Amino acid sequence: MAEALAANFTKKLLTCSICLGEYVDPRVLPCYHTFCYGCIFNHATRAMTRNRTFLCPLCREVIQFPREGLAQLKKDFRVHTTKDLLRQHEVQSTTIETNVQGVTRGISQVMVKCEKHPTNELKYYCEDDDTVVCGDCVSTEHYRHGIVPVENVAKINGEMIETVLVKTLSKLKMVKEAEEKEKANKTKELQIMAASINKIKEQAQRIRRLVNEREQVLISEVNSAGDTRKKEEDTLECHHASLSSVCNFAQELLTNGSASDIMSHTKALTERLTAMERIPVLTPHTPALISYSPGDISTAGLEAMLGQVTVQSQPPRLSRLDENLSFPTSDTSAQISYSSSEISVAGLEAVLGEVMVQPQLPFAEHGTNRRSASHPPIFLEKAECVHSFNPQLKYDKDMFASGLAIDEQHMFLVDNSNDRTKVFTNEGQFKLHIKLNGPLDVAVSQTGLLYTTSLGDKCVQVYSTRGQRVTTMGQGLLGHPFGVTLNRQGHVMVCDRMNSVNDNIGISDYGSHCVHVLSHTGDHLYQYGTRGRCNGKLFGPRGVCTDSYGHTFIADDGNHRIVALSPHGQFIRYIATEEDGLKYPRSLAINPAGQLVVGEGSGLVKTFKFLQ
Repeated sequence: MAEALAANFTKKLLTCSICLGEYVDPRVLPCYHTFCYGCIFNHATRAMTRNRTFLCPLCREVIQFPREGLAQLKKDFRVHTTKDLLRQHEVQSTTIETNVQGVTRGISQVMVKCEKHPTNELKYYCEDDDTVVCGDCVSTEHYRHGIVPVENVAKINGEMIETVLVKTLSKLKMVKEAEEKEKANKTKELQIMAASINKIKEQAQRIRRLVNEREQVLISEVNSAGDTRKKEEDTLECHHASLSSVCNFAQELLTNGSASDIMSHTKALTERLTAMERIPVLTPHTPALISYSPGDISTAGLEAMLGQVTVQSQPPRLSRLDENLSFPTSDTSAQISYSSSEISVAGLEAVLGEVMVQPQLPFAEHGTNRRSASHPPIFLEKAECVHSFNPQLKYDKDMFASGLAIDEQHMFLVDNSNDRTKVFTNEGQFKLHIKLNGPLDVAVSQTGLLYTTSLGDKCVQVYSTRGQRVTTMGQGLLGHPFGVTLNRQGHVMVCDRMNSVNDNIGISDYGSHCVHVLSHTGDHLYQYGTRGRCNGKLFGPRGVCTDSYGHTFIADDGNHRIVALSPHGQFIRYIATEEDGLKYPRSLAINPAGQLVVGEGSGLVKTFKFLQ
């Protein structure tokens, strides 16, 4: 323990702050900081200015380089004496108490010895020179000065120091409290800054997402122009093939057929030739002139959409103890806020420009309802749920909306849990229900017939939209009939454990977490999705449908969202998600107003407006 005490004294009193070693020839600067002579000499020599000044390494006070050189700096006699006392007590003392008392007493004795007369104590105070002196100094350097015993004035000066110390200790407490409060404010400020940065990133991400969506729309418009030309080309090829086939057959019949052959084919062949002759021939137009006109990128507009950061800070308030003492306190943190602005979809579209297609190729087929590419659809920034109702009836058990179809007047909902197909108006008013054995999906024809797959009967049950049974299809041919739809020719198409819809046939592969889209002739157009949660992923897709623009919509059941794809299978956006209150979307359809109708697993039916 004695060694520890000595080490502590050595560290605090006998260590040079430059070399961090024990003092060697310690010298005192005018600011009363002590350093080794060699250390302060090297420092002053390197740092000396033209005015022969240098800064104290500790307090940075400007020190004038002595005219006679640094050797004139006074030695710190306290260091020498303290080292001697420590060495003596290390040998003589046997207890901690003796060490402490001895060292303290020794240092006190050092402090009252006269520097000029080392054997004399400093017993007197010179009022003229404001200094403490010994008896020899009084008789020599302070002759006829006002000399009083040091004990007489020490008590008065001690009381004066104590009075000032009390005030300073109060100030120390206030500074400490202000420091702690400033640290707390800084922590709060950092939290506000982090929250503001996250909001800025979210706003920027929304803008990037809208830009990407607009990009896909523009690309789709360009591709649609090419698709229209390809469709006309395909139609001409089909007409050419049909005409060639029947004409070749007729020529062969006339050239090589017998009389009986001619008689057996005359009626049917004549009707076919007549019908083919009446088919109008599409006259090829000039190629469409496709052009893209970019808009002007407005930095000010983008800055306005990104919003702004506001920093409101108050100047520090001065806390005063008296007229001479004051210090700044921080009682409030800077008020940092981020204000995001409304993102102007129209503004972004103006920046990205538009695609012009001229002339528009005249092409229309029976049974299609594709809208002109000259009027491209514009998605709302956020789809709006315009209608919602619960199709569960009074005596129903839990709902499971597995299928949905809509015509001009009615909505047909397959309630698998209650083995019924329910008929409602498009406003949600109940009309009637049809009892079935394990119904799963439903399709409605333009002639007013309902086609419902029955897993229990392994067939397709056909009813009128008024609930009257018409016929049964596929008995003995179907194993697990799930999805059902009608193609453009009015043919009933049924798939097992999958769901197909509209012009292009979308097959929802629940087990593989993807959707396959086929043409009406069965050609594979594209596949979308793999198992997952992020963009481009699906988790248990259910219903699929398309609108009149060729967009494909997927009920991403496990992810609680509706995915919208372009006619070419490119991701556009989510129409609705779990954040919008969507839960387990199972079935989809487009109503006569062009709105998306969604049947949820819970039974709720919601209608979303998603286009401007």
